[in-house]
Amino acid sequence: MSESATESGPGPVTGSSAAGAGTADGTRELPWHWEWVPKIGPDDPDHAAWTAHMVDLFADWTAEGLAAARQSWPAEAGVAFPFTADMVGRGAAEWLMRRAGQLPAWARLAWGAAFVEGRPRWAPVPVVVEFRRPRGEDPNYLMDVVGAAGRDSDTRPPTVDYVTTPIGDGVQVFALGRTPEGAAFGRADAAMRLDVPPADGAPSVSSDVLLTTIVLDMGLMALIGAGVEQLMQQIANDCAPQAGSGPARLGLLPSHEGSER
Repeated sequence: MSESATESGPGPVTGSSAAGAGTADGTRELPWHWEWVPKIGPDDPDHAAWTAHMVDLFADWTAEGLAAARQSWPAEAGVAFPFTADMVGRGAAEWLMRRAGQLPAWARLAWGAAFVEGRPRWAPVPVVVEFRRPRGEDPNYLMDVVGAAGRDSDTRPPTVDYVTTPIGDGVQVFALGRTPEGAAFGRADAAMRLDVPPADGAPSVSSDVLLTTIVLDMGLMALIGAGVEQLMQQIANDCAPQAGSGPARLGLLPSHEGSER
């Protein structure tokens, strides 16, 4: 679909309980946490702040796992346990910002954390999100863009699910594939046509949003569909006008080939 497709990031994490376990009224949240990666360089004033934010997140999420690993570190190793939560969070932040900086102007990088039984299990999971000007009134061409009928690298027909959001509908595709070297992977591709109504003097605007990621871990393959759908809903909600609270959090600009925040 896009040359900017990306693989899952540095790897799984094991940490303390966090969002995704459930809510006070008894309803269960989808087990994912999603954020945008800023397109900023090392000299940007926000670089240190966002890195510190990631360090704090991963310090919480990896505390138990690192403590257990430190306890089981063999004394005969001859060196102190080499990993810290600061290293994990800082490494994730640097990797994600470097990847985000490689994307074109109309694309952004989102990253997610997958939760199992209320605990973070995989993070960061990157997803490339492209905002494109619609190609005509009929959005059915998006089925071809996401490979709904299958691709040469697929080892079996893909699974296709349809997604409805408050301001548009979409499709999500998952397929197992193999690289030329024989390595297995799962591709998750999704697309939706968003139609944002006019609000607060801003005109209506339509955008085709494409999402792409590749995952290598079998356990993560079982969860990535729910994660991508949650991200699609989050994007739609952030693009929609916010009643009584000003403009949308994720503004789409009709004059651009692709629009981002």
